[in-house]
Order: sequence, then structure tokens, then C-alpha cells
Amino acid sequence: MPVRCTGQITLDNLCVTVEAQKTTSFRILQQQYGDGYVARRQDGVNPVNEMWSVSTPLMSAEDCLALENELIALGPRAFEWTPPNEPDAKQWVLDPPQWSWTYASDDLAKIAFTLKRWYD
Repeated sequence: MPVRCTGQITLDNLCVTVEAQKTTSFRILQQQYGDGYVARRQDGVNPVNEMWSVSTPLMSAEDCLALENELIALGPRAFEWTPPNEPDAKQWVLDPPQWSWTYASDDLAKIAFTLKRWYD
């Protein structure tokens, strides 16, 4: 299924391929006692970890370079993004702070990276 993106892809209008994957986990603290009893509870105020492995659709190498420059300028800071099939934007950071290019031809490429939900 093709991805419908309009215009140049930036962090403000991040459009991802259908292969994007969401991973959700719950942070817990667990204590094992000598009698076999195990106690579990949530860890922290925001215990749900959300991560997205995303890849942009194919775009010109020039547009990839522009997006990469945005990622570099963003650095460790958070940005707003509305994930696929979700109604509201959330804060996200690049985690780990790295990305990769995949070339389909001399002038067509895509960028892949991982985003982690950020609570501030």
C-alpha cells in the first residue's frame, strides 16, 4: 500500500511508511521474597513506554539531507508528532539519537530512526 505524503517531509509534518512499528511496554518494580511471594507495582508517574521505529517514504536525496539537518538541529530536544491512527500529538525524542539512510537510486532515499515518547 503506498504512503500518501504531500510536500517535503519535515519534523513538523513527519509522514512515515506503512512499515512503521509501535512498541509499548510497562515499567514495573518487582521484588521476590524468600517465601516465593512476588510483589509488583508500576514504576513512576508515567510508567508506559512508547517507541516507534519509523522510516520515511522515498524522497529526493536533497529532501533527505534537509530532514537530516533538522534532526541534527533538534539534538536531544523533544518535538511534537501525531503517530498514525492516534488523535493527538505527543512529545517525542530521537532515542537512540541516530538515523540511517537507505538509497533506492542515485537520487532517491529514505531515512529511518526510532522515536521514544517524552514526558516533561
